[in-house]
Amino acid sequence: MTRLSASQVRHHWLWLCGALALMLGTYLAVQMLLAVSGTQPQQRISRGVEFLPDATSRMQVQDMLDNSSLHWQTEQSDLLSYGMQKVPYWFRYQLPRLDSREKWLLEIDYALLDNLEVWFFDDQGLLSEYATGDSLPFRARTIRSEKFLFPVPQSPGPVDLLIRAQSSGSLKLPINLWQAEHYLVYSGEHSLMMGIFFGFLAAMGLSNFFFFLTTRAVNFLVYCGYVFCLGLTLLTLHGLAYKYLWPENIWLQGRSVVLFASATMLFAAIFSRELLPVRRFSMALDRGLLMVAGLFLMILLLGLLLPYWLTIKVFLIVLIIAIFFICGIGFWLWSKGVVVARLYTLAWVALLSSALIASLENLNLLDLDIRSHYLLMFGATVETVLLALVLAISYNQQRQDLFEAQERMLHKERQLREAQQQAQDDLEYKVQERTLELEITLRELSQSNRELEERNTLDALTGIRNRRYFDKKYVAEVRRSRREQTLLTVAMLDIDHFKSINDRLGHLVGDECIRAVANQIRLHLRRPADDVCRYGGEEFALLLPNTDAEGAAVLLEAIRQDIGALQVHTPAGPVSLTISVGFSTGAVHMDVDDNELLEQADQALYRAKAGGRNQVQTYNKESGVA
Repeated sequence: MTRLSASQVRHHWLWLCGALALMLGTYLAVQMLLAVSGTQPQQRISRGVEFLPDATSRMQVQDMLDNSSLHWQTEQSDLLSYGMQKVPYWFRYQLPRLDSREKWLLEIDYALLDNLEVWFFDDQGLLSEYATGDSLPFRARTIRSEKFLFPVPQSPGPVDLLIRAQSSGSLKLPINLWQAEHYLVYSGEHSLMMGIFFGFLAAMGLSNFFFFLTTRAVNFLVYCGYVFCLGLTLLTLHGLAYKYLWPENIWLQGRSVVLFASATMLFAAIFSRELLPVRRFSMALDRGLLMVAGLFLMILLLGLLLPYWLTIKVFLIVLIIAIFFICGIGFWLWSKGVVVARLYTLAWVALLSSALIASLENLNLLDLDIRSHYLLMFGATVETVLLALVLAISYNQQRQDLFEAQERMLHKERQLREAQQQAQDDLEYKVQERTLELEITLRELSQSNRELEERNTLDALTGIRNRRYFDKKYVAEVRRSRREQTLLTVAMLDIDHFKSINDRLGHLVGDECIRAVANQIRLHLRRPADDVCRYGGEEFALLLPNTDAEGAAVLLEAIRQDIGALQVHTPAGPVSLTISVGFSTGAVHMDVDDNELLEQADQALYRAKAGGRNQVQTYNKESGVA
C-alpha cells in the first residue's frame, strides 16, 4: 500500500479544514438569509403597480390626479427595479381594504433613495403625505428607522397610494404592507441578525489589528482595513450608517457607498498582493494588482468630486473586471500548487461572486428575489470564515518553522556534548542568581506586608487609627503603666444626637461630621505618644500616657469647646455638633484587671450623657456606678 508523505498528509488536512470552514461559513450565511426572510411581510406590493417615468422632472401630484391622458404602465414582474435612472418615477396603487382594528405600516425596503414622497388618498381626498430620502437629514423621517416606514391612515374605504421616487443610483422600490405588531417582531429579529453579523465583522477586524500590533505584519493591518471598510459599506447599504454614524451629513450619505466600496476593493487588491506570492511567479500580474488598487484609489478620490451616478457606474464596471482578474490570479496560483491560494480563492470567490451578482443587479442586468446587500452579507460571512482559516494556516506554518528550528538546535546540542560541563556550571551560576533574586523579592514582600499591616490599622472614613489598633495599643499602654507605675488616661468621646443627624440629613452628612470631629481631635494631640482612634460609629477613644487627671481634663475640655464652636460644611448646609466625654486616670496595679480603665472611662461617658451631654466627666468611685 502506498504511504503518503508528510507534506501530502498536511495538504489533505488543509483541504479537509477548508471544506469544514466553507461548510460552516455557508451554514452561517444561510441561517442569516433565513433570518431575513423567515418573517414574511403581511403583503408584498409589486405586480400590478402602475408606474410612470417623469421625463420632465416637473410633474406635481396634482398632475397625477387630474391628467387622465398620462400613459401609466403596469408592472408585470415581482420586482420594482428600474436600474439607474436620472429622472424621477411615479407609482400608484390601490391598497386593499385593511382591518381598521389594526395599525398598518407601509415599508419601502431600500435605504438608498435620494428623494421619496408618499401620498395616501381616499374618496374624500388627501389623508396624509410624507417627504423623506437621503437628501434630507435622518431626523426628517416620520419613523426613525433605517428603512422608509410610513403609517397607513385609516379609512372606511380603499386607500390609494401615490409615490414619487428618485435616486442618483439604482432605483428600486420593494414595497411591503405590514401589521404594526408583526413588523415589531420582524424588526427585532432583523436587528439581532444585523448585530450578530456586524459584531462578527468588528471582532475579525479588531483581532487582526491586534495581530498587527504584536507581529507588525502589514497583511494583518491591510486585512483589518478591508474588514472595516466592508462593514461600513454594508452598514451604508442597509441604511444603518445614516441612522447611527452620520445622521446629519447629507453629503457623506450621498457618496458613502462609492467611497467605502472603493476603499474595500483597494484594501482587497493590496491584501491579495501581500498574502499571495504573485511577484514570485509573474511580475506582470503583480503590476496588474497594483493597477487595480490604483484604479479603486482614483475612483475613491473622484467620488469626492464627481456626481454619484457617474462614479458608481465607473465603480461597478471596474469592480466586475477586478472580480474576474483577482479570481483568475487565485485559480492560476492554485494550479501552480500554492496551498494558501486554494483556500484564498475559495474565500474570495464567495464574496466576489456575490459582489458580481449585486453589480449586475444594480446595472439592471439581472433580477433577483433577494436584496443585493443581503447577498453581499452572505458572501462576506463565507469569506471571513475562510480567511480566518487562511490566517490559522499561516500561524501553523510559523509554528512548524519553529519546530524545525528546535530540531536543528537539538542536533547542535548533540554535537556539543563536550561543552556540557561548562553549561552545567553556567546553570548553577544562574541558580545562584535566581536564589539571590528570590531573597531580595522575599525582603521586598516582607516590607510590603509591614506596609499592608500599617494600612490595616487606619480607619477608612477618617484616616485616624481604628478599633483594631486601639485594642493592641491599649494593652501595651496598660502593661507599661503597670510595669513603670506611670499614670495613664483613657477617654471616650461620643457625638451627641448623632442618630438624629443621620436620620434627618442622611449618612453622607453623618460621615462628614465624623471626619470633622476626628480632624479636630487630632489637631489637639501634640505629643507623639498620644493616640486617637475611632472606636466604633460616632464614638472615639483617646490614649494619653503619662497624663494626670487635671491635664487630661484641660485637654478634653478644649476639644469639647472647639467642636462645639465648629460649623461642619456639608451638602445639606452647615451642621453644629457637640460631644460628650468621659475619662479615667490612674496607674494600673498588679491586681487590677486590664480593662478597668476602659470600663471606668465608659461609665464616665455614660454619666456625661445622663447629665445633659456636651460636657466632660471624669470617673470617681463615688459617681462611677451608672
